[in-house]
Amino acid sequence: MKLLVALWSLCAALACASWVPAAPALPEDLEPHWQRRLSRRQGNSTGEWPYGPLRTKGRDVVNSRDEVVTWAGVNWPMSGETMIPEGLEWKSAEAILDDVASVGFNYIRMGYAIQMIDEVYDRGGEDVPLEVALIMALGYENGTRVTNEIIAKNPSWTRETTRFEIWSDIASIAATKGIYIHPDVHVGKAQWCCSHIDGNAWFDDVYFNASNWRRGLSYVATWAKDHPNVVSMSLRNELRESWNRTDLYYNWETLVGNMSAGADAIHEANPDLLITWSGMQYDQDLSALTTKKNILTAPCYKCTAIRDANRRDPVYFDLDSHPWADKIVWELHLYPMSEDVDTGTCEVIEAGLYRNGFNALGIDAPSGCDITNDCPPAQRLTPVIFSEFGNAQDATLYNSTVQNCIRGYTEKHGVSWMMWSLAGSYRIRSGVQGLVDTWGLTNADWSGWRDPDTVENYWKPWVAGMNLTKTGT
Repeated sequence: MKLLVALWSLCAALACASWVPAAPALPEDLEPHWQRRLSRRQGNSTGEWPYGPLRTKGRDVVNSRDEVVTWAGVNWPMSGETMIPEGLEWKSAEAILDDVASVGFNYIRMGYAIQMIDEVYDRGGEDVPLEVALIMALGYENGTRVTNEIIAKNPSWTRETTRFEIWSDIASIAATKGIYIHPDVHVGKAQWCCSHIDGNAWFDDVYFNASNWRRGLSYVATWAKDHPNVVSMSLRNELRESWNRTDLYYNWETLVGNMSAGADAIHEANPDLLITWSGMQYDQDLSALTTKKNILTAPCYKCTAIRDANRRDPVYFDLDSHPWADKIVWELHLYPMSEDVDTGTCEVIEAGLYRNGFNALGIDAPSGCDITNDCPPAQRLTPVIFSEFGNAQDATLYNSTVQNCIRGYTEKHGVSWMMWSLAGSYRIRSGVQGLVDTWGLTNADWSGWRDPDTVENYWKPWVAGMNLTKTGT
């Protein structure tokens, strides 16, 4: 959704991808060092914050004390070619997390690439060191320079510190500040996301090996056992039709088959974790699942038709039939440049949000449903979060229809959210090194906020109005 193209191509239904084999585990002697240290029975359960494990209870996420947990946070990208969180050459991990906490955020959605885990397997169980990762992505000269800059800002790291060791340090520091860390599978191949032609769009797309994806989910879920503030992880970011391959059966049936297998992989590796499940068309639509429609005939934008659907027995997704029923949290996104969702007025935006999945909160249908006439109620109460939305970080925030409608919606209905994004610059993005992004909260060298006025007068008041879950409360 952050990168859209204008033309659609013909999609043909040739095969169903709902059958999925189990992902293999690494032999014990090839497991990375951090994983060998973990007890297989260790979980995220503690007698102190964050009072895990978390679970769902009706429309809410609750902790082990049965208290409702609410999040407001930010996306911190780490799915680019280096597969190392952005900004660490400019500022220490501790200082970046201090900045995050200063806004009041209590949640970081960290987008990663499955390639990060594939490379561990390719290296016989050893993770990729910092300097190697940077040289491979940036070239020898720039990779060496950025390595030195990162180590200078983070002196406890060396050239041999690995990606997952960096991630672990970030999670541990975040825990001291009352910040939850949420690993988000942003892409398969490390690169900027997202489009129909990037090879990461749909199961078994060019760079989306579904077996490797499940293997990666299991690996990260196991890593999370060592970090009590990692209470959740995603299945996949912004699924969408692939224009590279037209034989991938893009529809609800394929979504349910693969996402259920992904949830199995996470839950079997770490049953304490919440699992966020995204929807169709850049994560805009979960309607068939929340309303329990026949997934063979339920409508969705640009989906592959199942020609014999009306002659087949109906198929319904029954969340309660799965062992992870009380771990699923629906997640949705919305941007002004949506291909198919009307974002012209807040009234019609709210109707679309209700129809596309927020009906699972059990809220009343909004007035805009009188315009759309497409607002069926949900069949099961389930938490729903806004895990991504964004805007340029400047005064346009104050008059953005989509941005302010989302703000009002989350405040009114107590919806957890994560804005896009923290990063005011990227060490490499779409082939450009040192790219500056005006949608990021930080300025280009991460020394301050891009727009201090909107941080003080827009983001901080919004966060403060959300009654967030804090440490020790």
